Amino acid sequence: MEQQYKEARIEFLKSSLRKDDNQKIDDLKKIIELGKKLNKDIRPDEKKLAVLNKTNKTTNTKNIQTSETSSNRQNDKQTKNKQSNLLYSIKNVTTSNNSIVVDFNVDIKEDDIKFFELKPSPLYRDVFDIKGYFKDALATKLAIQGVEQITIGQFQPDVLRIVVSGNNNPDTSYKISNRQLIIDVNSKQSSKKDEQIKEISKPEVELKSDSEDMVDLKNSIRSISSSGDKITIKFNKKISKNDLKYSTLKQNKNFEYVFDITGKYKYIEPTKLSLTSIDKVITTENKNSVRIRLINKNNPKIKYILKSNELTIEVLETQSEKVEVAKNSSDSNSKTNLPTKVSKQVQNTTPKNAINKTIVIDAGHGGDDVGAVGPNKEYEKVINLEVAKYLDNILKQRGYKVYLTRSTDKFIKVMDRTILANEKNADLFISIHTNSMPKEKASSTSGIETFFLSPARSERAKKVAALENKDDIREMSESSKNVFLESLNRPRITASHKFAIDVQSGLLQAARTKYKDVRDTGVKEGPFWVLVGAQMPSILIELGFISHPVESKRLYEKDYQQRLANGIANGIDSYFLKNP
Repeated sequence: MEQQYKEARIEFLKSSLRKDDNQKIDDLKKIIELGKKLNKDIRPDEKKLAVLNKTNKTTNTKNIQTSETSSNRQNDKQTKNKQSNLLYSIKNVTTSNNSIVVDFNVDIKEDDIKFFELKPSPLYRDVFDIKGYFKDALATKLAIQGVEQITIGQFQPDVLRIVVSGNNNPDTSYKISNRQLIIDVNSKQSSKKDEQIKEISKPEVELKSDSEDMVDLKNSIRSISSSGDKITIKFNKKISKNDLKYSTLKQNKNFEYVFDITGKYKYIEPTKLSLTSIDKVITTENKNSVRIRLINKNNPKIKYILKSNELTIEVLETQSEKVEVAKNSSDSNSKTNLPTKVSKQVQNTTPKNAINKTIVIDAGHGGDDVGAVGPNKEYEKVINLEVAKYLDNILKQRGYKVYLTRSTDKFIKVMDRTILANEKNADLFISIHTNSMPKEKASSTSGIETFFLSPARSERAKKVAALENKDDIREMSESSKNVFLESLNRPRITASHKFAIDVQSGLLQAARTKYKDVRDTGVKEGPFWVLVGAQMPSILIELGFISHPVESKRLYEKDYQQRLANGIANGIDSYFLKNP
């Protein structure tokens, strides 16, 4: 049904481009009908329909009053408009050898193609804006040998944008042949005998508002180098404490120090750093930052210095005691200090756009529904709510907008828990639970696991889902079950899977800072009814087994609850850094 809804949206866009009001009305009715079933916000669509109905009624009245001759003229005009609007339909986009081929359903002209070049930051980019609508733009992946990246997207309803990116300035040319546009890449190696081939003059254009989101020129890193026990990062601008975040943790008998540095660096892949006193240095890149990880079996003293457009990270000495970080020295306008004692709690880099992200947290069970019960009559509902409250506080401190489905001990129907998430247009939905096993397996089963919505493939996942669904499953009609089955679209499953992996990793890292024996029972898929209605990536977390004699005690400890909440928050940070 979700796919039908998307297709109806596409058809409405096409009818809008054709200026076919009657078809637009039919398409809107279908969108509204499907939207009601999928619990979408259909109010904007209903307003559009009301306006169209009013306009169409007025038009029809005028048409009745006009002569047959004028009606024929109007029909001829509409026919011509429809023919001209055929220009906005692109049949196909493919790659062949060193060429990108765009097929249209009408003849095209030079005026239908616009080209400009973006300055390196960090890549050269040749941009083609092509007049036309291509319904499969998002699903299309283009690749040409020797070209780092080719992206395609429907930039505007009537403009298809193709971007050719590379470390070296792409050498591109194009030719137009009736209903086909051919873009040649690395054309110096190809034949240019065709008189129709037009060598593109590449004027260097300054970024305007419509392209600022494509290239970030604010935080470019010029170089990263290492010598002895020192790493030096040079920027093309003055930096401050806001450009750097630092964290530390201990795992697998190694100490790890993480520097997240705001800025893009085009040579990140070939960068290899080595320090005399450090076992391993790893550099990785997110969308707008570079991460440097220093990994060592002994605990070193580290200091960093911020000075104008340069950051220096220096290893002073190695030791086995607690981490001590020297205060940095900087210029008069940058007074950044690291604490002398770094918390062992895992801290990820919170994305800059956190303030624009909305998270809905669902504390499982509540009220008369106590959930699973531990050996000393510990109630699952209590643990779930406490962790949810801690998570709420942590995320708000990091800048996120957060809502709880319940903040007190009350019962909420499973089917109603995602309503809040949809109403708030949330970016993520998290349902927090605690697992349980029968007495015969209670002492041997423990660990953290994270589930995402999908048909269960294992008996284990089915059993967990059945346990969490049992309180409300009897209230679900056959139609509700059908909605559940139809809602399992692949893009949402994929996004939820990625989200689950990041949260599971964050939970394990945070828990193991103190409890090395915490088991990883993995990321799994399952048919959890509480996730069905969510229109965004959604997961269900099992924090541990309340039935286990040792783990149940931990789950009731405030310190452990806080660690788990921090781990979930770190997983959320990680997900948004990878999927902004």
